[in-house]
Amino acid sequence: MDIHIIGAGVIGLTTAYYLCEKGHKVTIIEQESNVALGASFANGGQLSYCFSDPLGKPGLLPKLPGIALNRDLAIRFNIPSSYESLRWLMRFAANCTEKNHGKNQLQLAKLSLSSMSLLAKMRDHLNLTFDHQKSSKLALFEKKKDFINEMKSLSLKQSLGNDNKAISIQEAESLEPAISNLTKQYAGAIYSESDEVGDTLLFCKELKDWLIKNGTDFHFETQVIELMKKNSKCYGINTNKGFFETENVIVCAGSLTEKIVQSPSPITSARGYSLTLPKGSVDLDVSLTLSDQRVLFTKLGEKIRVTGFADLFCKEVDDDKRIQELMNIAQDVAPELADYDSSKIDSWSGDRPLTPSSIPCIGPSKIEGVFINSGHGFYGWTLSFASGKIISNYF
Repeated sequence: MDIHIIGAGVIGLTTAYYLCEKGHKVTIIEQESNVALGASFANGGQLSYCFSDPLGKPGLLPKLPGIALNRDLAIRFNIPSSYESLRWLMRFAANCTEKNHGKNQLQLAKLSLSSMSLLAKMRDHLNLTFDHQKSSKLALFEKKKDFINEMKSLSLKQSLGNDNKAISIQEAESLEPAISNLTKQYAGAIYSESDEVGDTLLFCKELKDWLIKNGTDFHFETQVIELMKKNSKCYGINTNKGFFETENVIVCAGSLTEKIVQSPSPITSARGYSLTLPKGSVDLDVSLTLSDQRVLFTKLGEKIRVTGFADLFCKEVDDDKRIQELMNIAQDVAPELADYDSSKIDSWSGDRPLTPSSIPCIGPSKIEGVFINSGHGFYGWTLSFASGKIISNYF
């Protein structure tokens, strides 16, 4: 079959890979000048197979008024000014109940664990180089209450094959001595040995080369104007570079998805930020998540990636200010883990597509022939392999 994919981030590229493996002819349309220049460009780098929890948690509901007043640096949102954003927020609140959170947690866990084995097979097949390594991961908790709440779902996750386990902070320090250099005091940690890291941008560039060699056509700087349909059936894509005739489309356009096609679950933008810095005086081997600050530290080759924050419904965001706030938190909590005074610091800000449940939309739209693979939120890198495989099975 001839299949057109809209979007050349990690989701679009992994989708293309699995379609090519099945013998389909793939064409990728991307509005940017190259692959992975959106949310895939400088994300956290963590392949969080065992830590992919939904944003909406029961403990978050009572905090929403304070978040709305911007009292939490990690999550910010403006009061919804449109029906679409209000609808999203209401559905998000509904997903913060114990029942829905548990259901979403298990669904994400299944997708994540599936991705782990799929990436292993892809690496064996393609021999890609993207600063990949099995680094393990530690999530640190300052409040004992939060630590106890996190432990409640461990046994259920473990029944799926998740290797998360609760450990003392002393055990965490023996696994990663760099923790002793952090300035905060911690009540405990959750540890996963199987989690990995990798540079998504490098991965996407290498996968692009493989796709081109295997017959995939790329059309960059090509913006989708609208999907053309007749009697609810797609017959083509109208773009600024002309018309593409096709009856099979997969929309992998991230936070721009709903500008192209209506998703079964509404997708909004969760703006995030990252810093990529030289290593500091204290070496870091295990990936870290500081749960209270919602900040991640990832070692990618010879660099440290610091990632954090989620800004919702914020049409006008001072990116420089948010980057500086991320820098301040990282430097305050982990002054030795990175060289914050270096002249070689790269910063990034970008929009991640998030559904109210944090479960991505993977499947058909209301338009015949048009499918959606989007809404992965903070776990696009982690879930890309499972979601690419799932969507390819529709063809």
